[in-house]
Amino acid sequence: MNVSLIPKTILALVQPAVQATAARLFVLTTGRAGSANFQPTVTTFYETGLVTALYEQLLMSPVLAKYEIRHEMPYPGAAGRPKQVDLWLKPVGGGYPHLIEAGDFAPGKVHSDIRKISPINAHGGNWFLAFFRNPSHAADPWAEISRSLQRANGLDAVLVEVDRRLTTSFPVYRPNHPPDHFGAALIRARSVG
Repeated sequence: MNVSLIPKTILALVQPAVQATAARLFVLTTGRAGSANFQPTVTTFYETGLVTALYEQLLMSPVLAKYEIRHEMPYPGAAGRPKQVDLWLKPVGGGYPHLIEAGDFAPGKVHSDIRKISPINAHGGNWFLAFFRNPSHAADPWAEISRSLQRANGLDAVLVEVDRRLTTSFPVYRPNHPPDHFGAALIRARSVG
């Protein structure tokens, strides 16, 4: 797989997005009586919040300055409510967009989202940004992806392409707590044509 600047940039922005979310959660809950027993962290935070933080990082990226970037971009379907795409990037002067669905890593979720976006963007880049928040998987997302590709009920290599260069893992620090590990992988849908 050719790993171009756009997917590398998207993956590189995951860490600052997660770190910003972690810092915000810490500031909002520290000293708050209602948060004494449960302080949300990036490992328990709703994935839409992480995607929103990534969207903010994408908007600030100088590499993507010539891209129109949207969050929850609606795409009209054949019938009924439009399908929404988590993140949408398209060159300002024209060209094919990159569509990105995101969520916690699970082969069924990856396959479902890939099947959803591939028909609406037959010529562009279709991606699934997988979050690895389970401590046993977060430290090495590539190992979990490799195991999944080998299982009968795992990732389907007919539907997706994966590249070790598009995986990352990093610690997320909180005061007075051991670090949480967070992993991410950008998984590409294979071309439909």
